[in-house]
Amino acid sequence: MEPILQVQGLTKRYRHIKALDGVELTIEPGEFVGFIGPNGAGKTTTMRCIAGQLMPDGGELVVGGKSVTRDPIEARRLVGYVPQELTLYRYLTGEEFLRFVADVRGVPASEQDARVEELLELTSLDRARHRILREYSGGMARKIAIAAALIAKPPLLLLDESFVGLDPESTAALRQYLVKYCQEGHAVLLSSHILDMLERICTRVVLLHKGVIQVNKDRQDLDATLGNQFETLTDLYLHHIGLGQGQG
Repeated sequence: MEPILQVQGLTKRYRHIKALDGVELTIEPGEFVGFIGPNGAGKTTTMRCIAGQLMPDGGELVVGGKSVTRDPIEARRLVGYVPQELTLYRYLTGEEFLRFVADVRGVPASEQDARVEELLELTSLDRARHRILREYSGGMARKIAIAAALIAKPPLLLLDESFVGLDPESTAALRQYLVKYCQEGHAVLLSSHILDMLERICTRVVLLHKGVIQVNKDRQDLDATLGNQFETLTDLYLHHIGLGQGQG
């Protein structure tokens, strides 16, 4: 089966700063990948390059067999992206926004009602569907952005710190939904500092530090490492960024 994402030799500079230095990453269908690293490690830059919002200086990005640089429109159709800094149409209601995104993403009209209802219920926004987005709280805005990213059921979902500001019940519901989403053959790349959550749910963990991938472990390898060398993912994280020691 073809990988959902292939990143080969990805580089990006901001003037004299090398944000990404030859990043290599492959994500297969069904994987739920936790993307971790300190602030400024290059996680957001990586996601923006994958989503086609930022042009890399070098390397190749392929989503579902489509090159992000050579076939950007087709590649973007395969990606749902929720950035850290949200940009929403503030004078649309929640339901109007989801239907607008569904139209743009080519969701068949016959499927839109069911998708909108499912996602409004998932995010507990069904009772706020007729409120305009400018009236949404920060957590509500993040939930409607996640719903919009999911509306077309993209093969690859990119979530950049998307659980920040969510209440515990919404976090639990979305976490369960995303695990099932991956089990259905999609893939999720989730950037987060909530390491205990990632340790429980992810099938792979990738640690980026100073623009370079320091750790790339699937579930089996991660469990073995946590069982033998480190007690928790937090211990592993601190060790690889130079702030901690292995446990045994």
